[in-house]
Amino acid sequence: MADTDEQQAAPCDKATALLESSTAAVSQLFREHNRVLVGYLTVRLRSEHEAKEVAQEAYVRLLQLQKPATPSLLRAYLFKTATNLAIDRLRHRSVRHRAEEHAELFADPAATRSELDDPAKQLLVRERADQLLGYLQELPIKCQHVFNLHRLEGVPQREVARRLDFSERMVRRYVTYAMVYCHLRSDGMPPNQVRQKVSL
Repeated sequence: MADTDEQQAAPCDKATALLESSTAAVSQLFREHNRVLVGYLTVRLRSEHEAKEVAQEAYVRLLQLQKPATPSLLRAYLFKTATNLAIDRLRHRSVRHRAEEHAELFADPAATRSELDDPAKQLLVRERADQLLGYLQELPIKCQHVFNLHRLEGVPQREVARRLDFSERMVRRYVTYAMVYCHLRSDGMPPNQVRQKVSL
């Protein structure tokens, strides 16, 4: 009976030791490299607050590794992970900024300029833009790409067709599909019903 207890305790002891060594390695990385990492990310993101958030997320990902590597590999992994997270954040920021700039694509045409100057209305517009970005991400990749180029970046349909090697007719279909899809999703229709109702 005692042998069985010892055998069951052995894997737990190994897991505990592995977790402690991983935590110790990440703690050491934090002490030795956090200032440099946050400085690097601040330059990339142009925001110290966001840099600290991204660094924190990178450390969390290090702690989630099943088999931690040597300290030099962990440092490389930390910086690579943080860089990838920063790139993702910059992409999201860019798309959100473009969506806010072009909120009139989805705005209520009856809204007056004074209504849009109201901070509460601006918050609603931002929230709506975030919601619409979420809907756009539900679309097929090609459709997203066409919509982003034409409606958010203002690239003419003919140029979008040339760049992506599509016909202009296909570009129009993708843009129309995206607009209808987002409109129906805004009205509360679930994605699977929208896809059944409207197809490319």
